[in-house]
Formats: sequence, C-alpha cells, structure tokens
Amino acid sequence: RDQPRSRGLGDVYKRQVHQYLFFIGNFPIRMYGLMLCTAIFMATGTAYFLAYKDGRGWEKYLPDIGIYGGFAGIIGARLWDVFFFDWAYYSDHLSEIFFVWQGGMAIQGGIVGGILAGALYCRAHKINWIDMLDVISPALFIGQSIGRMANLLNGDAFGAPTGGDFGILYPVGTLARSTYGNAPYGRQKSGKDRLMSSFLRCSSYSSPGLTNAASA
Repeated sequence: RDQPRSRGLGDVYKRQVHQYLFFIGNFPIRMYGLMLCTAIFMATGTAYFLAYKDGRGWEKYLPDIGIYGGFAGIIGARLWDVFFFDWAYYSDHLSEIFFVWQGGMAIQGGIVGGILAGALYCRAHKINWIDMLDVISPALFIGQSIGRMANLLNGDAFGAPTGGDFGILYPVGTLARSTYGNAPYGRQKSGKDRLMSSFLRCSSYSSPGLTNAASA
C-alpha cells in the first residue's frame, strides 16, 4: 500500500498571495486598495493623537488634512512613478497611467504630494505648516509601513528569490511572477542554515515596512 507522503518545508512555507479579497459582482475588492486605505486611516489617526497630545487644538484639522493629504499622496505617488521611474513604458501606454490598481506608486511622490496638500491646508487656516509637520511627522512612518505591505501583497515590489522552499508565490499577471516566475521557490538541500538564509532573503523587501513601524 502506498505510504502517505510526508509534508516537507516546501509544503508548509510556500504560500500563494491572493490579490483579491472578494468580488462585488464583477468588481474586485483588492488587497492593495484595502491596505492603502488602511495606511491613510492609521496615519491620520496617529497624527490626530499626536496633535491632541501637543495641546494646541490642531487635532480638529487632522481629519480634513488626512483626506486631502491622502488623495494628494496617491496622485503624487503615481505621477512620480510614471515620470521618474517608468516613463519609457508609460510614454507608449498613456492610458495606463490611470491604472493605479496595477501598482506603480513611488513613496517619494506620496510624501511630496501629501505634505504639499497639508501645507496648503494649513496656510488656508493660518497654521504654521512647519510646526504642524513637526508634530505629526511620526505618523508618516505608520502610513509608509502599511503601504509597503500593500506593495508586497500586490506583487509590484518584492524581494529577491529565496533559492529554496521558503517564500511567497505570486499569481500570473503580477510583476513579481513575470520577473521571477517560480524561481524563488526551487528545491534546495535541507538544513537549518539554508532555512534561515531563505527566511532572511524572503524578508528582504518587507523589512523596510517593519523598520518604519518600529521607528514610529
């Protein structure tokens, strides 16, 4: 009688990433969008708390700043990626500039857009925007850390291949899959040293997000 096959490390530690949380009809609810919204809400909530603790009454402005800064940050992040990182592609595919759900957001543009919107809002309400930024800037680390998780789940930013059985499998259609295919998850000799090496390499992309969360 055939013996049951034992589960190796590859069976345990290889996990498929699912880009879609669920569908409403034919409309997908993407993990990418959910994590970006979470990043904006968490950053705004943190900023509100910091402004409240500061004691100057600025917390009442934070919901509006969060909304304007969030939208401006998304626009800035997209435009920065398009014009500074991937213009060679988008110059021939102009209609895809608006396809933000495919990924392609640069944190540099997100910070510039968010700060610019916040500064204009502060100026309109006669608040020193430098002082405001000094109070709420730690909230940027929270937003950035969760935003990195969005990139990881979307497969548009990812670490190097692990060279072993420990890692993440991305579905067809993601940048990660088109770049490496199943290469990150090839067989490797067993051993604790190899497992730790695979873990560290698999974690190479997510570590900035963890660092940002710890810094905040």
